[in-house]
Amino acid sequence: ADALLVTGTQLCFFAFAWLFFKRIFEDYEVRNIGGQVLFSLTFALSCNMFELIIFEILDILDRNSRWWNWKIDLYVMMALLIVIIPFYMSYLFLSNYTRYESQTLVLSGILFTVFLMIFYKIGDPFPIVTGKPHTWLAIEHGLSRVGVIGVSTFGVLSGVGSVYGPYIHVAYFLRRIDEEEIVTLQKRLLQTMERILLRKKRLVLAKDELRKQRGYRYKESPGFLSRLFGVVGLGSAPTETQVLLNDIRRLSSEIAMLDNVREELFHEINDLYLGQEKIKKSRTCFGRIRNLAGYILSCYCIFKIFIAAINIIFQRVRKTDPISRVIGILLKFVVNVHIDVEFWSMHASFILVGVIVATQMRGFLINLVRLFHSWSSVHTSNFIIALSSEIMGMYFVSSVLLIRMNLPIKYRRIITDVLGDLEFHFYYHWNDLIFLISALLTISFLVVSRYSVTRTKYSVP
Repeated sequence: ADALLVTGTQLCFFAFAWLFFKRIFEDYEVRNIGGQVLFSLTFALSCNMFELIIFEILDILDRNSRWWNWKIDLYVMMALLIVIIPFYMSYLFLSNYTRYESQTLVLSGILFTVFLMIFYKIGDPFPIVTGKPHTWLAIEHGLSRVGVIGVSTFGVLSGVGSVYGPYIHVAYFLRRIDEEEIVTLQKRLLQTMERILLRKKRLVLAKDELRKQRGYRYKESPGFLSRLFGVVGLGSAPTETQVLLNDIRRLSSEIAMLDNVREELFHEINDLYLGQEKIKKSRTCFGRIRNLAGYILSCYCIFKIFIAAINIIFQRVRKTDPISRVIGILLKFVVNVHIDVEFWSMHASFILVGVIVATQMRGFLINLVRLFHSWSSVHTSNFIIALSSEIMGMYFVSSVLLIRMNLPIKYRRIITDVLGDLEFHFYYHWNDLIFLISALLTISFLVVSRYSVTRTKYSVP
């Protein structure tokens, strides 16, 4: 029964990832079935690890079954993240630059060996494993280094999200847009389009005139010898023809430059209209609720940055999970109220883990789609998918390391056991450090960008 339950949920997770893959990447030329299988398998294993945490809290499945499922998931995940996906990425990357399959495989093996050396060296500067001796095949070697990369990714995304989230929700940070500014940009856009139209007319007339002269046919890119003879004066074309050719090249260059200006003005006007729409929505009932939520998120962001700084400066070691701490505060300040600590701790842990898993899954998938849409092309789509699978696996493995601290000691024992002899406190401090740096850099970037926009708006031309 335990095996059927876990297998059934694994298949459901795999099917969801498969359908999600089809839905998101249907407009791109992603025909390599290997990337789709690796993406779906990595996603299914990640979801299964979160599922096992919930099973641990709710005491579903036999303890030995949960332990074996943890071990199988971790070993398969390490094989994917350290061996299979990196080699597959090397193969996809080099296949665009080689002609023969054997050559691609040999070079992929060399590149994969370099990756393994760099991957192993990542763990040297950090105290990621306890001082106990471990064999080369011990899971601690791979898991600890995956944790460093994953926790770094987790900290960067958390830092950016904790600052940028409140920034886009609070109405105070919305840019005030004058109607005069939009009208000015619209006039500039119309003037630019008129200049483009005028130059295109002149370009057409110049090409027609060129074709009339001795049946001359204009070519966009003249050959090397034609250009050389034209420079030294040995070309057969008359002087009037050379003048027309120079005019055509100059007009083509000006049209391309004006097209770029037109596109930038159009996007800027569109952003201003979107900004006006956001200001109108902020004055509605839903907008006021959103604004209140933004202020709450801002307070949470400030608190989290402050706590991260305290943890880093004083090297504070967290000994109590947040759930037990909150229940302890309730017992201390609520008089004559009998609370079943174990009962409420179990349900609170279940709710907290559920919220963390849901928000992390949603946030990561949104960032994944943005990454693919920004960087994908016909030649790189399969490589981007493999890279996304690698990042996703490392991100969710590190999430398990960090979720462990949010659980009461009773529910974290099996997680501590299966993860091996890792220095868990290092990962908590490392996450705080990366989060703090990411949040401060994001704040600095937003301040500078907002100041530059304001200065540009009110500067005297």
